[in-house]
Amino acid sequence: MKKDFGDEKMTTKNINVYESFAGIGAQTEAMNNLMLNNEFLKNLGIDPEKVKFKNVGTSEWFIDAIISYDALHHGVQTTFPKYEKLSKKVMLKFLLKYTLSKDSKNPCTREEILKLPFEKIRQIYIALIRNKNYGSIVDIKPEDLPQIDIFSYSAPCQDVSTAGKGKGLEVGTRSGLLWEIERILYGLKLLNRLPKFLIMENVKALFSKKHITGWNKFASFLESLGYKNTTIFLNAKNFGIPQNRERMFCISEINGTDEIVVEAKGSHTSIHDFLDLNNDSLIEEYKVAMPNNTPSRIKWIEKSKHLNNMTHCMTITTKTDRFPNPGMFKTDINGKLVDNESNDWNINGDIAPYRFLTPREQLQLFGFKSNAYDILKNIDMSRTKIQLMAGNSIVVPKLEAIFTSILKRIVEKSKSVLKNKKVRNKNFEPINNIDFTPDFIVTPNIA
Repeated sequence: MKKDFGDEKMTTKNINVYESFAGIGAQTEAMNNLMLNNEFLKNLGIDPEKVKFKNVGTSEWFIDAIISYDALHHGVQTTFPKYEKLSKKVMLKFLLKYTLSKDSKNPCTREEILKLPFEKIRQIYIALIRNKNYGSIVDIKPEDLPQIDIFSYSAPCQDVSTAGKGKGLEVGTRSGLLWEIERILYGLKLLNRLPKFLIMENVKALFSKKHITGWNKFASFLESLGYKNTTIFLNAKNFGIPQNRERMFCISEINGTDEIVVEAKGSHTSIHDFLDLNNDSLIEEYKVAMPNNTPSRIKWIEKSKHLNNMTHCMTITTKTDRFPNPGMFKTDINGKLVDNESNDWNINGDIAPYRFLTPREQLQLFGFKSNAYDILKNIDMSRTKIQLMAGNSIVVPKLEAIFTSILKRIVEKSKSVLKNKKVRNKNFEPINNIDFTPDFIVTPNIA
């Protein structure tokens, strides 16, 4: 469906990025971090005044993620004079064009949308517009999309994850939403508007014997469109984040010839140095993260990794209150760390002497800033909702490294274009073998 997000004319100064399966916007977080590093951009040969990442659209159906994305990247919703006089009927008409979900798994019924309180309707309405949300991936029409340079996508991992149901990439499964990307890209191909780069993230199990056939089919489709695929496995531990989280990425370049190299950002710091684990001002958050001291919990906790003396946590998922989990800290009654050698289960009475990672810590272990939790808490997001959205996110420094590699490739290509232009002007002969022509300006590094 066609969306009107106002005057969004493309300029030659923008690298246009589209986030499908956007979640809380790890891609935007990564782009913003890079764009704020002027020294890094200049060293790369890019004029930060002339080249900007620009988010030209998102796709997301989970209501809480839509609202959270808006708060994290556009600020708290305050007053919007042009929306204040809009009636509930007008805003509902807009919302009903979208396929929305209250639990990230099932679509809302028309009746569920109609029953939403006025302020909630207004909140979603504004968030959809500010996020430039084109709707659920199943509703996107290629002809409605803007011009895109970098298209990021994924698909729910439930059906390929080792902890999931194992249904694979079959059409009709949650993970099978990957084939919606096939539909969209094929449509953009017919319109002669294929993105220059694609970025895909998913679990390692996608490359398992059980699921590799489905992935190879999709990868072959990308190649048929003219993409060169680079498939890599990146662990958060190698990008400054103390989380043992390895994920598969596929970076695809239209008319590419060489694989794209993604450089690690160095080993992670200790989890104790990375997180402020004994902050008196966060004690109430620690306490809430402590489970009850029951026989079933004790047995369950004993199976978990004890993080007190570890440098990193395990993979963070959508729920910490299950096994396996990222690990647990042995604590005192206030949730502050204690000697990991002690085995006194009665130290805290009815509360187990262990705690989970807090939602604030989870967000930080995905590369979001500490205040991300405060922003989401202030818009009344629950702990469980924040944990769910964090667990479904992508580690931001990994994306920073990928965007850096793409920027380097753009610089290389633009230098080649400039060089060929000079040759063409000198010899007065056209050059017909250039596959990539940037739509934006890149300043070569003269030094």
